[in-house]
This record gives sequence, structure tokens and C-alpha cells, in this order.
Amino acid sequence: MKNKLLLTLMLAALVTTSSALPASITYAATDDAPDGSYTMDLTSNADDSADSAAPAEDNADQSISDGEDSWADADPALIEEASQFLEYSDKMEPLFTYETKAWDAYNINEYVKSSNRKQEYKLMTYTVVPNYTKFVSGIKLVKPQNAELAKIHAKYVKGAYLELEGFVLYKKYVSSATLNDAILKQSKLKLQAGGKLIDQFNKEIDKYVSKFDALQ
Repeated sequence: MKNKLLLTLMLAALVTTSSALPASITYAATDDAPDGSYTMDLTSNADDSADSAAPAEDNADQSISDGEDSWADADPALIEEASQFLEYSDKMEPLFTYETKAWDAYNINEYVKSSNRKQEYKLMTYTVVPNYTKFVSGIKLVKPQNAELAKIHAKYVKGAYLELEGFVLYKKYVSSATLNDAILKQSKLKLQAGGKLIDQFNKEIDKYVSKFDALQ
């Protein structure tokens, strides 16, 4: 995990401070293919690329060496906390797929009318609620080792659960041809309350992660 953390932080720094491609390489896209697809012509100077490859590798080796040297001076407690955060991120990342699927389906229709009510009900029944249920169930099982992170994560769980309740109410709202505005209002209140908690989570997690800047 220590090596993974070092590599992750160093790669993040390299991505933000260096160019992904040598300046001598250019790409030209054309749409001459019969099926309308794009083709790509690569133009580069082979000698220049070969000459620049060695210095680039040397710089990368030096960066890794510098990172390893500075690692010895880092606070062991901070290293351990960063390692725990990476483990937390690894557990959370695959769950966001369910969250995205649910919200994408929920946002397909801006508002409900008689012509799309049945479609909206199917979206809520077969996509939104099932996927968000999986998301909430998944994040409830994530137990951060760090007490501060656990407290922040709890806000996400509570906020997501409120949003799930909002989705369930909205599903009830569109289940009948006679739309009940009182149910819609309840749904919106749940979604708003959940959204506020998740906004708090986002702000607090950004602040929490900033403490690891010293390790870059």
C-alpha cells in the first residue's frame, strides 16, 4: 500500500506538471474514410523522439528517486492515514457506477406529463430505485478505519439514504395516472435534504484530502 500511495501521488504530480506527448509529435485527423469514421495520421521525427526519450526516462527515474528520498522524512502517521484513505477510495469507486446510473435515468425527463408518465414509472422502477438501492447498501458496508474519515463518510450515507427515500416517493408519485402533488413535494424535500448532506460531505472530504498535499 505504501508503494501504491507513493506511485499515485507522484503520478498525480507528473500529470499536472508535464506534457503527455513530446512536442515533435503531431496528429492530423481526417474523415476521408467511406464510412465517415476518422483516420489519424501520425507525423513525427524519429531521431528527435529517440533523442528525447532518454532524458525523459532519466527525469522520471530522478523524480521517483526524489520521491523515495522525501518519503523517509514524512510523518509516519500521515502516511498511514493516507494509505487508509486510498483503501477507502478503492472501496467507494466501483459503487459510484450505481449512483450515476440512477441519476442519469432520473434526469431523462425534466418534468412528468401524461405522455411520459408510464416511461417515468418504468425508469424509476427498473433503473433509478434498484441502482440507488445498491449504491446505498454498498456505501453502508464501507467502514473507514480513520475516525475523522468515518465521521465524514457517515454524512454521505445519511444523505444518500434520504435521496433514496426521495426516489421511492417519486416512484409512488408517477405510479398513478392521478398525480398527487403532496407526494411530489415530499419527494423533493427528501432529495433536497439528502443533497445538502452530500454537499457537506464533498466540502469536508476536499478539506480532509488536502492534508496529504505534503506527501506530494
